[in-house]
Amino acid sequence: MAQHMTQEQNRVHTMQQLLSAGEDKSWKVRLCFARNFAHFTKAFGKEITDHNLIQTFNLLLNDSEPEVKNAAINSLSKSLINISTEKICNMLLPTLISQYVDSQPAFRASTALALCEMAPIVGKDLCQQKVLPILQELLKDDSSDVRLNVAQNIVKLATVVGEEVLSPALIVLLQNATKDQHWRVRMAVFETVGDLAVKFGRDAYNKHLDALFCSFLTNTAAAVREMGIQKCE
Repeated sequence: MAQHMTQEQNRVHTMQQLLSAGEDKSWKVRLCFARNFAHFTKAFGKEITDHNLIQTFNLLLNDSEPEVKNAAINSLSKSLINISTEKICNMLLPTLISQYVDSQPAFRASTALALCEMAPIVGKDLCQQKVLPILQELLKDDSSDVRLNVAQNIVKLATVVGEEVLSPALIVLLQNATKDQHWRVRMAVFETVGDLAVKFGRDAYNKHLDALFCSFLTNTAAAVREMGIQKCE
């Protein structure tokens, strides 16, 4: 319905009902709001999303019901295109910073992905000051799914930060991750290191990544060794 109405018509006829659903006392109703938030942002547009919907959605990232929180964080990455930079930097990013230590591995894993997706929007300074330290913590997470999401997506952060992302602290964490007990995490790390080498060039590779990447040759998983050879090509 919202897609076929003007913004003013939506403000009068549909917006308040939707907001009521997002704050409903039944967690199942809030869950529906959280799951469909990306569709709502597309239908209502950036102005209504920024001025009306985003506040309710932000509350759902702190919801007391785990399923609602998970649905909200899973919707976030798909919603970013219809949310202003100001709301992302000043509302959503602080919420994720405060919530990333959540007890649910699924929420932490999705938070890692959302932070990486936010990187081009929030810019270099916030990535260095706020996002990178959290991702470094999540790369040490007890859950292999969390570590995997960081390893697979941290190159998105590197695109924003540049070669400075290759700090000694991150290199040590990546080195440790090449020995991860889960082979998929190890493979994701080697793939990412290969991508970083291509992105930053030979000098950066020789300075920061050479020994780290070449350790794929002695990895216990055949799939990791095969992937490393393919990256070399």
